[in-house]
Amino acid sequence: MTIAYAQWADTYELFEGVTARETWRLGIAAELAKLTDGPATVLDLGAGTGVGARFLCESLPELDVTSLDRSGEMLDRGKVPENRQIVADMADFRVEQGYDFVVSGFDALNYLSLPDLASCLSCVADALRPGGYLVFDYSTRKVLTSDWAALEYENEKDGFRLHRRHHYEKAFDRSRTVLTLRRGDETLWRETHIQYVMDPFTLEEIARGHGLETVSVRNIDSDVYSPAHTTHVYVLRKV
Repeated sequence: MTIAYAQWADTYELFEGVTARETWRLGIAAELAKLTDGPATVLDLGAGTGVGARFLCESLPELDVTSLDRSGEMLDRGKVPENRQIVADMADFRVEQGYDFVVSGFDALNYLSLPDLASCLSCVADALRPGGYLVFDYSTRKVLTSDWAALEYENEKDGFRLHRRHHYEKAFDRSRTVLTLRRGDETLWRETHIQYVMDPFTLEEIARGHGLETVSVRNIDSDVYSPAHTTHVYVLRKV
């Protein structure tokens, strides 16, 4: 068993590509369309195979997107150009350029523990130019404690079967997901992923401590905010 993402790289888009693109369309891309009026630089955190970067470049071609992920295998698998790659941990990274936007999609920030998320927000503040924006989607506590409290299912595509087992670990206030990829009777690999949720008030308070003020928070599929929704879209601005 591993907690890396190298093995997931080869079949990530096969199983997650369609859902990921729709999440980016409804969330980050919709917000950036409101905020951009010309060329702009974007840093995508937890970029994986670059699904979000490709979607942003297709829908908003004036954007110059750089993809950051701790898995070089994921970036290479997505054919992210080398000059648009940064292999680094999104909880502890440093970049020289002052970006107009830092984004993170498809609940990538949920994979950070609470201390790591606080560290990430500090790094984001350093990466943004004054007046720049952080835009991200974030799964809510409802997903971890209710929807994924004890959920197990399997998908089959192109001869591969991906089995998912979600379990909310109340003692640690986190969700553990075990992914198992099979082809026929053969188990190809198994990975364990951990997700967390920081409550919105704490998240925004920590962000303010790093000079990031909240512009808006909404449900991913509407312009309203409901605490019990599955996913929220945040827009924060560097003061």
